Amino acid sequence: MGELMQSKRCILIAGASSDIGLALIKQLSGCDWLIGAHCFTGEDRLRSFIETLDYLPDQYEIFSGDLSSQASCHRLVDACASWAGGSINALVQLTGNVSQVCEWECLEEVAWQSDLAVNLSAPFFLAQRAFGYMKNAGGRILLMSTASASHGGGAQTFAYGIAKAGVECMAKGLAKVGAPSGILVNALAPGLIETRFHMDRLGRTSEMIKRRADMVPLKRAGRPEDVARMAEFLLSSGGDYITGEVIAISGGDWL
Repeated sequence: MGELMQSKRCILIAGASSDIGLALIKQLSGCDWLIGAHCFTGEDRLRSFIETLDYLPDQYEIFSGDLSSQASCHRLVDACASWAGGSINALVQLTGNVSQVCEWECLEEVAWQSDLAVNLSAPFFLAQRAFGYMKNAGGRILLMSTASASHGGGAQTFAYGIAKAGVECMAKGLAKVGAPSGILVNALAPGLIETRFHMDRLGRTSEMIKRRADMVPLKRAGRPEDVARMAEFLLSSGGDYITGEVIAISGGDWL
């Protein structure tokens, strides 16, 4: 176990049980990573999925819990670093939620505050703690935005879009303060991606997704693998000179 920890880099994936999280874990299998996989729910699904891949039992660890406060975010980062032998080399934040799907005039204060906490505050507090583990040896941080954040968000997911616009500002600001320590920070901005989130949380049917996909220049919805491959690239040596960017993965939507 000790030799494995010394020879591999550690990545913490917050929101690893999401479709994009699972795709990223699969994309990284066989690579030189220790995987700290976080989930709020879906631990059994996450564990079963990882067990089908080329990971040794001591090459991954699952951490569960909510990220509703600064303390809980810091505890997650500390727990992952402790498991990995005292360091974290990369943080990928894939967590997110929409508390209330409705027209913006009807959005309740509790839903507004919840969406800002989940989609903006939690990424900030995760990055805040991860920076401390990366200052000596550098590292990579990938934050999750959405392509619609640059276009005013969605009328029925207003708080979500506003929070994600804040994430994009955060990525640029953290990139500036992280550069002297070799910490590269970028944001991914997926467009229409076929995930459970669209159907289970936003209530979109397959037909609704198909109609929306027809509006995309590439005439299809994205797949979780499309986002995972970009994340892997930014985590690799290919991303050595990329920081402070918001990279849309949207099939040319809004062109």
